[in-house]
Amino acid sequence: MADAKRKSRARIQQSSLLPPNPNPSALVDRDEWIEQAAGGFVTNSAANRGIYRVILETLWPKGHGIPGPIIDREDIRKAVDAAKGKPYIDTFRRVRELQGDEGFLGIVKQGNQYQLIDLNIYAKKMPRTHLSDDKWALVLAQYKNVCAACGCPPGEAGFQQDHKVPRARGGTDAISNWQPLCDSCNNIKSTACRSCQEDCSKCSWAYPEFYRPVKIPGPVLRLLHKYADEHKVDASQLVAELILKKIETDQ
Repeated sequence: MADAKRKSRARIQQSSLLPPNPNPSALVDRDEWIEQAAGGFVTNSAANRGIYRVILETLWPKGHGIPGPIIDREDIRKAVDAAKGKPYIDTFRRVRELQGDEGFLGIVKQGNQYQLIDLNIYAKKMPRTHLSDDKWALVLAQYKNVCAACGCPPGEAGFQQDHKVPRARGGTDAISNWQPLCDSCNNIKSTACRSCQEDCSKCSWAYPEFYRPVKIPGPVLRLLHKYADEHKVDASQLVAELILKKIETDQ
């Protein structure tokens, strides 16, 4: 059944790649750093801890210094697949979790390339949480088993379990703060939330049932902007006035 629970993805602001340093430092032992880093993972998943380690070992190969080599995403994927013994679909979700929840801000991405530029391990986030099956079923029923944002039915892998108000912005694990999002909407929300300082209580991503964006067909938008330009009015204000006028008339 396509109602399998899934956890919301973490994102991190991108930084620039640096010239790689091929010479290892006498001050830092690569294997010792890997061991210490792996011993400090906060995830509750033993499987994910193993994948995190493979990713770090790939980004900092033996005999290389820091900044590490620039690694193509396919090389990271191949390393994880080899460790798992089969194709693994969530490799880059694990990378994002390393960058976010696990505090490895020194992992940077540019295009399809990754690099470890900094060995500092920054403050970690709280371990990810998810709803129990019975509570998740209640959330799905509340949203009629469709994506809260776009209204699409679940795909084969189900929905992401998403905190409406992110925990980093004061959101809780109360059942009222959860919603189902499809992969596409969850990705867009993650990008929209990055560095956002707006009031979550008025956000269309946090409360799509109240503030879901209205879809206006392209030809209608073109007519709207043409009319607004000809009459020298603001298109958004014009739409708001027309909607309010219609609602007041019908009432």
